[in-house]
Amino acid sequence: MKKLLLTMILLLFFFTPLVFSYRAKVIDEQIQAEEASVIAAQTPYDYQNACTVLTEAAGRTIPRQFLESLERETVDQMVAQAEEGVKPITVNGETLNVMFARFTGEIDGKKVIDLGTNGSTYFELGFGGDINFTTDGYIMPHAQNYVNGVLDCIDTEFKDAMKAVDIMMLNNEFTYSKRGTPTPNKQFTFRADPSSVKYLNLLGIDIVSLANNHTYDYGSDSFKDTLETLDSAAIPFVGAGNDIEEASRSVSFIINGCKVAYLSASRAENLRLTPVATTTSEGICGCYGESEEFIENIEKTADKNDYVIVYVHWGTEYSTDLQNAQKELARKYIDAGADAVIGAHPHILQGMEFYNGKPIVYSLGNFLFSTKTLDSGMAVLRIEGENIALKFMPGRQINSELKYMRVETERKVLFNRLVSISPSPIKIDSEGNVTEDK
Repeated sequence: MKKLLLTMILLLFFFTPLVFSYRAKVIDEQIQAEEASVIAAQTPYDYQNACTVLTEAAGRTIPRQFLESLERETVDQMVAQAEEGVKPITVNGETLNVMFARFTGEIDGKKVIDLGTNGSTYFELGFGGDINFTTDGYIMPHAQNYVNGVLDCIDTEFKDAMKAVDIMMLNNEFTYSKRGTPTPNKQFTFRADPSSVKYLNLLGIDIVSLANNHTYDYGSDSFKDTLETLDSAAIPFVGAGNDIEEASRSVSFIINGCKVAYLSASRAENLRLTPVATTTSEGICGCYGESEEFIENIEKTADKNDYVIVYVHWGTEYSTDLQNAQKELARKYIDAGADAVIGAHPHILQGMEFYNGKPIVYSLGNFLFSTKTLDSGMAVLRIEGENIALKFMPGRQINSELKYMRVETERKVLFNRLVSISPSPIKIDSEGNVTEDK
């Protein structure tokens, strides 16, 4: 017992100083860390350098007030990414553009809409071509025979896909109104009952383009009714407005911490019966001629967003031959900052291609527009970082309905035809995945 007691005394004698020494070291390190933190807090931060580096990387002015609202560690991370050329600059799951939008209060639920996160590493954008709910003729007399109207005219595969994507867009090629008179000397004019806007909500449409040659078919009153009807239904629109500022503005969505902008313009008419908006008058956003103003708008929009989608109304109706302007401008739009170019107006499908890795779909044709039998479909972009993948869901407009093309041989025929009419080599596999054929 005495030996055990002696051993314990010896252990205490030797280890007690070590314990106190270690504790003193820990306390000293804590004091030093606290002193360093105080010194760092008192040391002026080089916000000027951070502003300069981030402004150059972002392509727009990043103000000091914004950076001062963030933790210094966050600013340091953004500066480091900018200096390394990382795009988009991202901290804690949100890009610089999203953080800045929150700081400025830009997220208003109308021009900038926050969709949160889908829980995946990617998000998907869906696109269809022309739709038409005009009361007289076309698809509506047929749709009215069904309990659910237009909903019963679209196959389940498309309806499911439209709701599955994070953002779905169509070309709204008619006016919502009970007022107005048809535009003189215009062969086709389309006007729908405002109540039919419900179909956009029921189909899961998140945004529509109004930059087309039928938005102004029934004049000013009908045009204004269309804007108000979409606003009342909480359906954002691009490509038209009460003046050029509204007609040319983008609508952005925040998804998975990224900011995605949509722009739309039209060059569909040789004889321009649809007015292009000015600083003092209503109308659509045009991209006629060399499209300089629209290109400048894309550049400005790209500086404030992580991705830019351009939806344009162009081409020759019922022709698979692309106009030179389509090919030239699509590339210019991408050079200006667009990440994808989606087209409509010809009422039939046209070719696709990739330019600098960015997809161009020249025409999606009719999504559900008329009584004619025409190939149709839906394009889906899957975006994950810098990778933008394109998939095409094949369909056919027939008997005033949109049918999904289920038969493999029919799908293959359509895919082969799309490959043959595309301006540069592409491949489309059996699932509809479109890639460059290098």
